[in-house]
Amino acid sequence: MNNNFLITLAILTLLSFTTHGETLSTSLATCTKIQENSARLICFDNLAEQAVIPKKVAVKPSKSAATAKVEALMAPAAVKAADFGAEHLKKPPVAEEDLQVVFMIAQLSKDHYGKWNFTFKNGQQWKQTDSAFLKLTVGDNVLLKKGFMNAVYLKKNLPDSNKKIRVKRLK
Repeated sequence: MNNNFLITLAILTLLSFTTHGETLSTSLATCTKIQENSARLICFDNLAEQAVIPKKVAVKPSKSAATAKVEALMAPAAVKAADFGAEHLKKPPVAEEDLQVVFMIAQLSKDHYGKWNFTFKNGQQWKQTDSAFLKLTVGDNVLLKKGFMNAVYLKKNLPDSNKKIRVKRLK
């Protein structure tokens, strides 16, 4: 049972190395054809030694040699799995005051689709991306607020203003 687990683990780990391509797959096929368990394990161990193991992997001396080899081979996959999709988690947390900002409209126009194009006093250029209606004039103070999935919404900077439009920065 334990030998089968180690062999299966070694095979799965070795299959994750895509850089060796055909040579690895032919070597694996050769190892799987060996009938004797210990000889097959030695074959897989030899393949594992040929694989490139990153220097970051630290093996604890209290483990057996076979367990250490299997864990050393699985470490890159474990690190890759732990970091998968966590790119956005490594950013520093955004302060509350960074989630919204107030600008004054310097220039205002509509494109041929009837969507707003804004230029603010600080020179930033934005455009409307949805088809919602919002009445605006030059000189209005507007509040830009971040929403779900980094969407940005614009509304008048008035306490009773509830209408908003989705916008995207151009410059």
